[in-house]
Amino acid sequence: MAAVDPLSLLREFTINRKEIKERAGQVIFDNTSFPKTAKTNYAIYRTGKEPKDFYSLESLLFLLKNVSLSHPLYVQKAVSENIPVVRLPDRRTLLRYLGGQIDTSASIDKGAHLELGLPTTDAVPTKRPGDDLVSPAKRVRSEAEASAAEPVSESRPQDKKTSLRDAMSSERIEALRRKRVARKRGDQAKPDEDGGVSKMRAPGQPDVDVARDILPKERPGRTRNSCLQSSGKTFTNVLTIVQSIRSREETDTRKQDTSNGAAAASSQQKKPQQVGYNRYQQESFKDKHDTEGFKIDTLGSFHGMNLKSVAEGQQSRQSHSHSSRSSSAPSASPAPHQRSAQPAPGPDNAVQRSLHPPKRESRTPIIIIPGTPTSLITIYNAKDLLQDFKFVPSDERKKAGARRDNEVLIQRTRAANPGSGSSSISVPYRVTDNPQKLSANEWNRVVAVFVQGPAWQFKGWPLLGEDNSPVEIFSKIKAFHMKYNLAKLDANVQKWDVSILELHATRRHLDKPTMMRFWEGLDKFTKKNMGHLRL
Repeated sequence: MAAVDPLSLLREFTINRKEIKERAGQVIFDNTSFPKTAKTNYAIYRTGKEPKDFYSLESLLFLLKNVSLSHPLYVQKAVSENIPVVRLPDRRTLLRYLGGQIDTSASIDKGAHLELGLPTTDAVPTKRPGDDLVSPAKRVRSEAEASAAEPVSESRPQDKKTSLRDAMSSERIEALRRKRVARKRGDQAKPDEDGGVSKMRAPGQPDVDVARDILPKERPGRTRNSCLQSSGKTFTNVLTIVQSIRSREETDTRKQDTSNGAAAASSQQKKPQQVGYNRYQQESFKDKHDTEGFKIDTLGSFHGMNLKSVAEGQQSRQSHSHSSRSSSAPSASPAPHQRSAQPAPGPDNAVQRSLHPPKRESRTPIIIIPGTPTSLITIYNAKDLLQDFKFVPSDERKKAGARRDNEVLIQRTRAANPGSGSSSISVPYRVTDNPQKLSANEWNRVVAVFVQGPAWQFKGWPLLGEDNSPVEIFSKIKAFHMKYNLAKLDANVQKWDVSILELHATRRHLDKPTMMRFWEGLDKFTKKNMGHLRL
């Protein structure tokens, strides 16, 4: 008989709605029975340093019978009947597993010891080949003997006129008949090799007494698959471990190759090397012997010479150089003011000008916003607010996975000639929340700042007054303050020259008119004070 664990049988019978019998401390699944106290492989939830234990078959069966009760009532009923309780952390997952809603659970220990089931004693015995040869007379006589062997109940007086079928039901008589036949078959004896007598069992009938002594001592066999099974553990880091081992091996191999290459190079350096002629290393040849007899001027140059002078050789080059120096010496030199205004002629100056062109200064305007997360405008939603005219809270941008940049470049679209209805142009603006990294040239391009309220926002600014007051800043940079329409205005903002921008908490269609007022105020200020920028 194949061994089946009680938890799997209980799940199968629960899903298929089969009947589970309980009799004499045994739980019967068709032809297989287990003791009620048999341990399953479903581990009990542990807290702290409790030893690992498993639920018994009786506990799980009692939970299925009282699944309709709430957990406190179920616990009260189980304690009154002295049955171990299924703990609350295990209840929901256990019921889903037994009901077939999930296929497995982390609490199931596949390597736990399982008690094997025994065949039921009331199973129909296997029919032997010689039973068909029994004559009907002997079968009737055996039935009579079985009925005579049945004891008479003391509660009922013996009545000679009452037949056996009147006293018992047909099912009871059939059960007694099967029981007597099975006992008779088990008592049949045959001689063994020593001349003794040993009991014979019918084919297919196990020795129940011997099995009860052997099965508790058995342990499930360990195979390669069972050893690899583990409950509640995952091996997601296996690839990481393999990759680290592989990289370590590659590093060792690379070091070994490097050491071998260094050893080979040192061995080659010890051997004398013959250096041949190289046209790209002519400076290493110092005399005619080095140039193999050829008249090669390794330090000469043909720059500025024509083909005729090159063909004439070294003498022509020397005369050409002397004549060029003598002709340049008496030539009229430019006036002092001309020398200061014009650079000295020559190819070196042209090359220098081409390699190092003058750096072009940027004309992109800069807007500074607060770096605090409590501000309505931050680096996360500045582009949505200033470019798209739509307010999106910073928290929503963070939840959506927005990346925090050091600065944002926005494109402001406006009419080429306001009031004429001509085509529109796009003007870039830099938005940053870290003014401490701005250079002196960049401070000249700051056109607007969003004020949060506290004065420490302007700490370290180059335009700050002697009394640490930002009033001087607001005279050179346009200041704005953004708040909700129902929020209280900050006391410092009331004293400063700051334009107030109010946003509605829920009406997002009002965001565009508010931001249009921002750009109108900024345009008026920049046209008056920032004419050197690209606006």
